[in-house]
Order: sequence, then C-alpha cells, then structure tokens
Amino acid sequence: MKKQKVVILDNEQQNKHDLDAIHKIQGGLSKVDQFPVYTPDLQWFESMVRTEKENSRKKLRKELSLFLIIALVILSGIIVSFYQMPVVFIFIQISTPVFIAYYTISRFSKKVKINE
Repeated sequence: MKKQKVVILDNEQQNKHDLDAIHKIQGGLSKVDQFPVYTPDLQWFESMVRTEKENSRKKLRKELSLFLIIALVILSGIIVSFYQMPVVFIFIQISTPVFIAYYTISRFSKKVKINE
C-alpha cells in the first residue's frame, strides 16, 4: 500500500473547500434536474413483455424440436445397429461411457490447471 501524504488544512480552508464542493454538487444536480424525463406508458411495457414472452416461447419450441429430432436419430441408429450388427451396438455401449469419463476428467484437469 502506498504511503499517502496528508495535507492538513486549517478550519477556514477546510470550510471553503467544503463549501466549494457543495456548490459544485448542487450545480451539477440542478443541471441534471433540467433534463426532460420521459416515462413510457403502461401499454408499452406490456407489449414489450408480450413480445419477449413470444420470443422465448419460439426459442423453446425450436430448441425442443431440434433436441427431439437429434434424439430420434441417435436412438434409431442405436436400434438399427442393435438388430443389424450387435457387435457395433456393444462397441457403442462400451465406448460411450469411456469417452464421457475421459472427456470429463480432461476438462476437470484443465480447469484445475487454469485455477492454479
């Protein structure tokens, strides 16, 4: 921590300094009060909330449909591989947990290295 020099002012200089600061603050506040303030009406806020809700619903539908399509493709691939090629199905069943464990451990170790 730096050593700061303290300048001790006598009462008269301190009072003058305080009064100058008070006048500057009051002048700045009076300038702020002169700006016109626009407050939107209630209908504007309600329409804004309505549009945001509609946008969030559309986004949810889009993400949910994309998730379902990808899940159906993955599940149908697994079912087809189970019935057509059981060896591939077993390989997928073994390799998936191994990949997830490796990926999780590698990400965790990277986070630990970054935080150190």
